[in-house]
Amino acid sequence: MNQPLDSRFKLGIPQELPQQERFAFWLTTTDRKLLATVSSMNCVASVKRHRPTGRILVAISTDHDPDEAWHWIYRELEEAASYVELDDIWVEALKWIL
Repeated sequence: MNQPLDSRFKLGIPQELPQQERFAFWLTTTDRKLLATVSSMNCVASVKRHRPTGRILVAISTDHDPDEAWHWIYRELEEAASYVELDDIWVEALKWIL
């Protein structure tokens, strides 16, 4: 059974990091695919796991507006979380039908 999208990840609100002049937010997920999605984005400066809580601190690049970057990341995570890979039998069935 698939999990609802909103339970696969949770994003905190971007906040300014003291003495670094950049913004960051907390990401909570156990899905490695979603973490890889975030890590590969141009607007992300760094990704660091906070071991005691399991949360991930995502720092936004200073080249990007924090609010726009956060919304971009959220949309990409929604899309990645909703992607379903079909089993080969279904791929073949679709080829036969189409």
